Amino acid sequence: MWTYLGKITPLFLLFIWFFTCKHWWYHAILIPIAMYVFQFVVSFYEDVYLEGEIFMDTDGLLYLAPFFFIIIVIVYLVRIQIFDRIYGIDLSELNETDVSVFSTGMSSREEKELELFRQQNPSLATEPSEDYYRKL
Repeated sequence: MWTYLGKITPLFLLFIWFFTCKHWWYHAILIPIAMYVFQFVVSFYEDVYLEGEIFMDTDGLLYLAPFFFIIIVIVYLVRIQIFDRIYGIDLSELNETDVSVFSTGMSSREEKELELFRQQNPSLATEPSEDYYRKL
């Protein structure tokens, strides 16, 4: 009974927290809930069948890892949506530009605009050399 009470009490409190939480990350509470449920089921099978290792492995993280992965992905996607609304980031712009790891930080469209600006204003086309930065 002590084992069951030790699993049910935090599980009950986590359920209350999950259903009353108003934060955007409340789905993350499902991870400890899943762990307590798994521990409760394992302890129940060990009591009933007395040889719990035959029916269930006690490495709960192996069974719960796909569930954790799904919850983490959901929480991350919710976070992206919230920050998109708060900061007004348009993620479709990333698909329109050619940004790669090896790029200079400018998209091909920006490089074309910069080259056009340099052609129109030849006096501004020269960039500071290393000597300029050494003197600073």
